[in-house]
Amino acid sequence: MAAVDLAAPPGPSVTPTVLTRVRALRPPVSPRYLAGRVATGLVAVWGAATLVFFALYSTGNPALLLVPPDAPPDEVERLTALMGFDRPVPVQYVSFLGQVVRGDFPDSIRYGSDPVAIALGRLPASIELGLVGLTIGVVVGGVIGFVSATSRSAWLRRVPLSVAVALDGIPTFFFGILATLVLAVWLGWLPATGATGPAAIVLPGLTLGVAFVPAVARVFRTALVDVLQADHVRTARAKGLSRGRLVRRHVVGNSLGTTLNVVGIQAGVLLGGAVVTESIFGWPGIGQLSVNAVQNRDYPLVIVCVLVIAVGFVLVNLLVDVLAAVVEPRLRS
Repeated sequence: MAAVDLAAPPGPSVTPTVLTRVRALRPPVSPRYLAGRVATGLVAVWGAATLVFFALYSTGNPALLLVPPDAPPDEVERLTALMGFDRPVPVQYVSFLGQVVRGDFPDSIRYGSDPVAIALGRLPASIELGLVGLTIGVVVGGVIGFVSATSRSAWLRRVPLSVAVALDGIPTFFFGILATLVLAVWLGWLPATGATGPAAIVLPGLTLGVAFVPAVARVFRTALVDVLQADHVRTARAKGLSRGRLVRRHVVGNSLGTTLNVVGIQAGVLLGGAVVTESIFGWPGIGQLSVNAVQNRDYPLVIVCVLVIAVGFVLVNLLVDVLAAVVEPRLRS
């Protein structure tokens, strides 16, 4: 039997450089994780469409929403047959889901055109307002959470967070009216309503952002405190790493995953929550459009506005879930 050289490697070795390159080729998020999040989003959109359908039928014949209150019964019956509302509810439900998939809805009653195009035309204004509110909420809430978790001063640890929590109890419409009274009416610094220029977005953006601050501040502070008590942080502190470098290199990055999830939820809510803010400040977004559609009994436009907001919520949360998984792999579950 031939001698075996025990000192020789059993096979071709893989150098660390090759391993590094192989790891670099791996996607930051597995296709399985991404597929699961997409499937969850599709289920959420289906659920929103189903809720819209049954909410529409919970009030009775939807054709009654399309005619004046004093319309004769013959007109109601004609419109009911024309719109297919006289068919069995399961048949109408399947037809409704088909309209959602195709994006094919009846024309808007007020505008006489495709409600999808009308809603999408208002969407950029809502996205612009949401980004401003989100930026204010993330920056202010993040600073408050960071200071309350890492400051050596007892005053800085308690007072800013207490103020943020107190803001959580103020209704959005009340804060918007109060901000308009002070900044627009008394001081005259900002326009009160409309989208007349860059300054016009400050008041509605501030109103949305303030409503967003408490959640970010609380969650970011809790995440920072948890990481500060972790074993690797205590080890780094025992090795003499300065407090500033410790927080920057080992604490903040490990606290972003949970905070990003909250940011995603709040960002999705901003599209729907902007309904009140846009109505107060006359901002020409999809929130104000949906309110006007309800007031005008324009049910095709109401349905489309609700669905657009639901789809926006799902897409924003999907994006943030992926970002959170990239930042903190522990969340890929």
